[in-house]
Amino acid sequence: RKQFLFSEYDKQITQAQGMIIVQHYNLSGSELMDLRRSLKQQAMGAQMMVVRAKMVRAVLRDTKYTNLASLFTGPNAIVFWNSGCKDQLAAMKLALGCMAKQKKLLVVGAKYQDILLNSEMLKEFVNLPNIDQLRAQLVGLMETPARQLASVLSRVPQSLVGVI
Repeated sequence: RKQFLFSEYDKQITQAQGMIIVQHYNLSGSELMDLRRSLKQQAMGAQMMVVRAKMVRAVLRDTKYTNLASLFTGPNAIVFWNSGCKDQLAAMKLALGCMAKQKKLLVVGAKYQDILLNSEMLKEFVNLPNIDQLRAQLVGLMETPARQLASVLSRVPQSLVGVI
């Protein structure tokens, strides 16, 4: 059983692009099932796995995510997505929304690709605009001075005609 859990934790930690680490306090079985169901339905198929902290720390010793080990204290769970999830960032944002409704959960950190995040960084990270929005903002910023210059240049002949 321990070997199975060790390999399962290793697989989820190393293969999942996004993972949220939470502490759960006094969650009943029905509350846990409701949370898992809402995460799966509302957060793009998110899965929640209750983990053994000592065993996860042992798994993390052999990976590049050793900094996550300090987050695994007390009753922990991880929320993760299978590789089929296309927009991990949006999924993480939806998962945080689902978990915010549950007062017995505490988000302690996350992993997104190879970036390790604490809870404050995670909240800021998921509120960043996606790449398409950033491109649109950049094009708008680059277009504005050109539009203003064209407007000024077109006013000069108009005012000259107005004087004549």
